[in-house]
Amino acid sequence: MEDIKFTGNKTLATINKEWLAKFPYMYIRFVGHGDWKVTHASVRTKKDAADLSTNAGMNVGTFETRHKDAYGAEIEICYEKGGKLYRSLGDNNALTLNAYNDFAKSKGATKIREAHPEWF
Repeated sequence: MEDIKFTGNKTLATINKEWLAKFPYMYIRFVGHGDWKVTHASVRTKKDAADLSTNAGMNVGTFETRHKDAYGAEIEICYEKGGKLYRSLGDNNALTLNAYNDFAKSKGATKIREAHPEWF
């Protein structure tokens, strides 16, 4: 899998579009930011941060921590089922991103682009 890059000029919607191409059952929730049209640079507190990338083999918790450390912005990897939001907690944080996407699918998660086309 090709890395997903988190550059400052991308909107949150663009980042999630790229994310959903790899992980259709989960998305990145930028904690405290509900407007998906803003840029990644506008939501992070560390303005001089280098670009971050991730791949499918990284653990969920590691990715969330690396993003916060690099950008000062908290994120959560989430999935949705029946209109209810579920976020990664406890043992799920030790799963790889690929495994968590498979876990969400096995739990009956909705494909995010189908559930929320208005986000994109």
